Amino acid sequence: MKIPNYILILILFGVFSSFQGSESKSSDFLFQKWVYKDYQNENLVYESKRKFKKDKSGFEFISNGTIIRKQNSGWCGTPPIDYEIVSGTWKNISDSVLEIKYKYWGGLAKDTLKIVELTKSKLILKPIYTLKKE
Repeated sequence: MKIPNYILILILFGVFSSFQGSESKSSDFLFQKWVYKDYQNENLVYESKRKFKKDKSGFEFISNGTIIRKQNSGWCGTPPIDYEIVSGTWKNISDSVLEIKYKYWGGLAKDTLKIVELTKSKLILKPIYTLKKE
């Protein structure tokens, strides 16, 4: 009777291992271009695109810890807006929280963002505001 118990344990281990493998693949969705779509309930909504849009901000996460940002090039947010592309860094603070650092017209920025939803075509981020400045 001990042999069937070992077989059952192996089967259960295989089933649970398959679930873990599928979860880690979803984080790979982060590594693409994201274009700003909307602001809903204090969340920033982005959609996956092949290229940045001419009149929208966005960013691209690269697996080596680099982030490419398309952002407003000046302090004024009144259209028409001039955009620039800058490079920065990002890192995981936890499974669902990211920290990004990048240059902008006023100096160096550090943002903390919580991933609310991440699919192949949609990314929803919630900014986590702090009073700490660098």
